[in-house]
Amino acid sequence: MTSLRNVAAPYWAEFIGTLVLTVVGLGITAQNLTSSTAGKTAALSSSLGWGLGVTLGIWTTEHVSGGHINPAVTIGRALFNNLSWAKAVGYIGAQTLGAFVGAFIVWVNFASSLSSIKHKDPGMHPASYAFITSNDTWYGFVNEITATFIFVLAIYAVTDNTSNAKSIAPLAIGLALTGASLAVSTPLNIALNPARDFGPRVFAAFAYGFDVFADRKFYFWVPIVAPVIGGTLGAFVYEWLVKRDAEYHHNLEEGNA
Repeated sequence: MTSLRNVAAPYWAEFIGTLVLTVVGLGITAQNLTSSTAGKTAALSSSLGWGLGVTLGIWTTEHVSGGHINPAVTIGRALFNNLSWAKAVGYIGAQTLGAFVGAFIVWVNFASSLSSIKHKDPGMHPASYAFITSNDTWYGFVNEITATFIFVLAIYAVTDNTSNAKSIAPLAIGLALTGASLAVSTPLNIALNPARDFGPRVFAAFAYGFDVFADRKFYFWVPIVAPVIGGTLGAFVYEWLVKRDAEYHHNLEEGNA
């Protein structure tokens, strides 16, 4: 039993960490959607909320699984940092399930407010926007790649063994997400995390109908594919350009190059 718990621990950690991230982030999004006073502060509160969600999720899981809580990060670690693909697939499954359950928890807490949102058939129920991202396909694709590139690049820089910020990595990573989100998004338009959109979108499909997958000309694939591309580019740039160049100059200064 102990051995099984040890094996399962990282996957449980990714599940719980992504659940924490999703509850905090989607909770802010749901408040903005259902509040009549959100107005011009919605973008700021959403970006800060998701950044705080990332910080809390990583603090919960960092010492057990590495605190990925994001398939884009997991895939980068598999490509460039020797994480096994078998473990990566398990992490991604746990992250997606955690996001799904997190969406359910948010729905339970906001069910009354969300039910008051009027739905005019035909089309997607507007309450679905509490759970999914939505944008023009081209702009969404570019925004997701750009923001996730910056976000994952920051993750690699902060978590590097030589980083001065490593001791406050969860907070620094949360601030990186807030900055990247504020730079290119509005509250409903960016994910930076395939699990953050797909898990809640599946939940929204059960709660409000499968039109969530047809929204904006089947936009659902963008927050899955684009963050993986952006995250992979961010990991590549750090591991193969920034880190290697820094190591070379460090060795040069030490007289070892």
